[in-house]
Amino acid sequence: MTDTATTPAATVPTTRTRAGLLTAFAVVLVALNLRLGISSASALLDALRVSPGLPATGAALLTALPTLCFAAAGAGTGALARRFGAERTVLLALLALTAGLAVRAVPHTGALLAGTVLGMSGLALCNVLLPTLVRTHFPHRTGLLTGLYTTALALGAALTSAVAVPVADAVGSPSLGLAVWALPALVATAVWAGVRAPSRAPGAPGPAERIPLRSVARTRTGVLVTAYFGLQALNAYAVVGWLPSLLSGQGMSESGAGAVLALTQAVGIPMSFVMLASTKGAGSPDRLRGAFVAVSLAMLAGFGGLLVAPVALAWVWAVLVGLGLCSFPLVLAVIAQSGGSPAETTALSTLAQSAGYLLAALGPLAVGLLHGATGGWAAPMTALLVTAGAQLAVGAALTRR
Repeated sequence: MTDTATTPAATVPTTRTRAGLLTAFAVVLVALNLRLGISSASALLDALRVSPGLPATGAALLTALPTLCFAAAGAGTGALARRFGAERTVLLALLALTAGLAVRAVPHTGALLAGTVLGMSGLALCNVLLPTLVRTHFPHRTGLLTGLYTTALALGAALTSAVAVPVADAVGSPSLGLAVWALPALVATAVWAGVRAPSRAPGAPGPAERIPLRSVARTRTGVLVTAYFGLQALNAYAVVGWLPSLLSGQGMSESGAGAVLALTQAVGIPMSFVMLASTKGAGSPDRLRGAFVAVSLAMLAGFGGLLVAPVALAWVWAVLVGLGLCSFPLVLAVIAQSGGSPAETTALSTLAQSAGYLLAALGPLAVGLLHGATGGWAAPMTALLVTAGAQLAVGAALTRR
């Protein structure tokens, strides 16, 4: 009788542990896919101009579309999550991502842009909901899970930047080379299908709780987090969208330029954990402030180097800019730990990512237009130095005691 009575009690922790491990693995796998479609398009941008004959305006639009979709689709994430639940909304988002990347196999500018819109809209939902899901499923391990999934994100971006050109060469065209990245998205979709929402404690707020974005936008934290998120995303997507073209335009090979971009993104793989760990423990507010200032100064130095000597010390600038990209996990950690409930976290994440990515869309678009108008890279890089300085100022204000 004793064995029979204790078996169910012993089974519950095991079941919960397995569910937690599955969810953690699924979160990391989703994060791994969040930049594959963007980095592959960036690395293949010059090849896409030849086949399928992407015009200059189309190239500028292609680099700006991800952030535009993140802003537009991200704004509706809260409503979808309340209706379907965060877990099911992410599943729908992954289906859209997979389909959008697959559509880009068609060698036509219209298919390339349409597939990008569909896929990036799916990414927008995942971007907004991942901090909320981390807080909901792992309330006592938000720093660890944020570090894991931002590391996976950086790893996916770096890997794709390094191998996108060889993969496209192997399959015979840049269009098919873009569509290859639908396969890992399909795997993530299959794994995520097994994730279930955790049971809520009695009296806890349900998924129907709605926090108006305007109420978050009136707070100091909401304004500063949104401004910082937008500025760091503007700088990051300008780099991801145009760094290979900048370097290849100065005489570096396409594969070499892709490798430099890969290094830029790979630097964040170990540094994300270092930065997040440095903000824990005694004196964490001062450490957080120091981390925000350090990454912004690194971005400024990297942009300055790309302005004056882009190819001569390309690997040095890549490391500095890569350190600057660590601003992303830092601001995500702030979002995941903010608010009194998952609904408030979702509201802050929605505001920061919808309004922030709308600002960020100006980065790659402005860089493309300035480069097209001037025929060089001095004007675009000078503009990015200004935005990196603004990021430093906002980060200092955000982390002020």
